[in-house]
Amino acid sequence: MSYIFDIDDETVWSPALRVGKLYVNLAEALARTLEIPTGLEAVAEDMYDINTAVFSDFTRALMSTRHVIAQELLRGVLLTSLVMLQRGGVEITPDSEEQEAFWQALPEFARRMPT
Repeated sequence: MSYIFDIDDETVWSPALRVGKLYVNLAEALARTLEIPTGLEAVAEDMYDINTAVFSDFTRALMSTRHVIAQELLRGVLLTSLVMLQRGGVEITPDSEEQEAFWQALPEFARRMPT
């Protein structure tokens, strides 16, 4: 079994069940902490539609942290979110040197994310 994450009826990520569940739980915990919505809309227990406008804002909020430890804690959710947005045709551009270095990890990370 696997999770399905769709943008406009296109699957942008289909991880194993536990990995998908972990991502959703982490994203929801971060959203509660930041007091913003994720943009992940449950269609079924293991299927989510992504509201790209809201999800982009959520992802930008994760990117905006400047605390070094927080950046590392957010890294997995942020990379995953950026890859899904890219696959859905939504580009977010880095706005600092720190973020540029982070973007260099995206191609390899994306290769490891099944669709």
